[in-house]
Amino acid sequence: MENFHSDILASLVDPSGLHHQKDGFLQLFIQFLNQHYQTAIANKDFEHAIVIRETGRIDIWIRDEKSKQSIIIENKITNAPDMYNQLDRYFDYAENCKYSVQAMVYLSVDGNKKAPATLDNRMHLVKNIGAFTNTESDLGAGWLAPCLNRTDNRAASSFLFQYISLIKHLANKNMKTNIMEQFYQFLSTNNGMEAVNSISEMRDKITAYRRDVFANAITDFSPFKIPCRHKDNYYLYDNYMVKNNSLKLDIWFEMDGSANVLFWNQSKPTKEGRKPLEEKLKAINFLSEFEQEHYRGSGFLKKFEIGKIYQSMSDVDTAVIEFVKRFLEKLRNSD
Repeated sequence: MENFHSDILASLVDPSGLHHQKDGFLQLFIQFLNQHYQTAIANKDFEHAIVIRETGRIDIWIRDEKSKQSIIIENKITNAPDMYNQLDRYFDYAENCKYSVQAMVYLSVDGNKKAPATLDNRMHLVKNIGAFTNTESDLGAGWLAPCLNRTDNRAASSFLFQYISLIKHLANKNMKTNIMEQFYQFLSTNNGMEAVNSISEMRDKITAYRRDVFANAITDFSPFKIPCRHKDNYYLYDNYMVKNNSLKLDIWFEMDGSANVLFWNQSKPTKEGRKPLEEKLKAINFLSEFEQEHYRGSGFLKKFEIGKIYQSMSDVDTAVIEFVKRFLEKLRNSD
């Protein structure tokens, strides 16, 4: 997997790469280093650049045959272990080959893995760069995105887009691992496990709490006759009689923060039983408020989910209360 990323990055900075941009991507890479990582690399020093993989164990070596300047890239996107004195060895190898080193890029997936120490007079050359850190100085935003904007080659554009998406995915996955490590350290502190157990117990009771907050907010549940706490997460209103049909309103709250409101015919839980429901909803101009698809063939469902409309669980619960209050008032006024 490490070779996979190195091969991709090498092909992009390579002027003879299949992207057909000549040295365009390489020049953008140099710009990226100069703008965000305090290098002073001259573009003209890499007008005759070639890119070499795994020479002297260097992952990616960009070197110019005329100016004898070079850039070393050490790829650690897959979190490969560091070798003893590896950056110093790469530097020495380049110097022995008569190439000056302008920068040693140490590339990790999210910027958290840092380069090992080098000799003091070389540390200024080491640039720790994250593939994706959600900042303008990460590899994705600072270099790959400008490459994507530069090219009009469809294949290159598609490739860059997919690769940017990949490194974002890998970085986010790695961030989850880091969060788990932080959680582990918290559990190891005094009272850490006790606190988590308390939180877990409260989490298990949150849907019942949401149900009770809802029930207490509805002071007038007419025209329904019977209110009922059916399950821990469930509340219902029963026995609303319309033309010999006993209509029912069920409200339940889910652990993911969502909630549902179901208006259905308890007397006839069939498609035929939907007719009096539909007639009533049309009479109060509420038909469009519910989902139009059949709910188990016999009811009308309204879903409340965290997303674009409702930003949080509390937004969902407030919306459910307001919706049910309006619905009950409309039903009362129609009788």
